[in-house]
Amino acid sequence: MNPLTNRKLQAQNTKNKIYKASIELFEKKGYENLKIKDICKEAGVSIGSFYNHFDSKHAILIEVHKKADEYFKTEVKDNIISTNGIDKIIEFFDYYSIYNDFVGLDTLKQLYHSGNYFFSQNGRYLQVLLQKIILEGQDKKEIISTMTTEEICNHLFISARGVCYDWCINDGSYDLVDFMHKHISLIAESFKIN
Repeated sequence: MNPLTNRKLQAQNTKNKIYKASIELFEKKGYENLKIKDICKEAGVSIGSFYNHFDSKHAILIEVHKKADEYFKTEVKDNIISTNGIDKIIEFFDYYSIYNDFVGLDTLKQLYHSGNYFFSQNGRYLQVLLQKIILEGQDKKEIISTMTTEEICNHLFISARGVCYDWCINDGSYDLVDFMHKHISLIAESFKIN
């Protein structure tokens, strides 16, 4: 392995350590109470290392969205086992809620605001994957074709984000994964061909 590759690998490891420490500390201390020096101490890196990878504490929140797309590409895409289109949608959102539950309540509270442009950004991998699932279901005559894959995808994400937002404003007082499963099961039925 050449030295450049080793440096890149070390840089990625450092970035991951900072990210992981940040997410853990958001939950322990709260986003607003957390200082960059706290993150650096927890991650075992210098403040300079932090700024090599992130330009602010807010940049960690942007990374949450990037990691979500990575998660859906590496962990979800090949692990959806349902064969029916509606069941695949439900399983997709099971993974979505598991990821959001893992990210944690305090981090989600920072993400769920009207200025978060990542929610309205088109072409993200998790949207592409869901649209593929919907299209396969339409091709197999399991999912309605009176709406486009993009329209169905948007409706489902609006609903799922609504559940996450509700979980935040209720301070995580219920099981996000269980509630998401029940809610998306109801919503997905409206796209089913009877």
